[in-house]
Amino acid sequence: MLSSFFGGPDRLTKLANNSDQSGFLRELASTDIFVLSVPFDTNVDPESLTEDQLRKIIEDSVKELARNDQGFKPFTYKTSDVRTLPFFTTQKLATKFMQSYVNRVRRIIPFGSLRLQGDAIPSIMDVADRWLLNAETKHEVDVTSSLQALFRALRNLNSGLVAFVRTKDYSDAPESR
Repeated sequence: MLSSFFGGPDRLTKLANNSDQSGFLRELASTDIFVLSVPFDTNVDPESLTEDQLRKIIEDSVKELARNDQGFKPFTYKTSDVRTLPFFTTQKLATKFMQSYVNRVRRIIPFGSLRLQGDAIPSIMDVADRWLLNAETKHEVDVTSSLQALFRALRNLNSGLVAFVRTKDYSDAPESR
């Protein structure tokens, strides 16, 4: 706790750096994380933007992020044909990433940030090939291999349950009335 207060890595980041990833996965399941979303792509060059255009983009972004009828689509980006999902242990680190990313791509991007419980990660597991904890910050950790192992285990568990349900003989079960 004190380490992160003074700019050091938080507990989840420290565990992500350990060779034994079981502690990281357990901690992740009970920790709040921040995942980014972009409601629409503006593809606007900031150099040519007027104040009114910027205000309109901000207003449209706020309206779109407030709508909940489309569901949440996590922000990912591509590097060398690898789709990466950045996620963060604090809002401050998420903000650092957003600033860094916008400066790098030189575009206006209406980011939104969603606070999730870490155990929700498997629900968005198919959106990326690579997972970076605290991306583009001094606390960045590539946790792809740990999460892929978890996702494989969950898929195997789910397919085993489906196979069990399909092959189970229910002929001796009492009929519901």
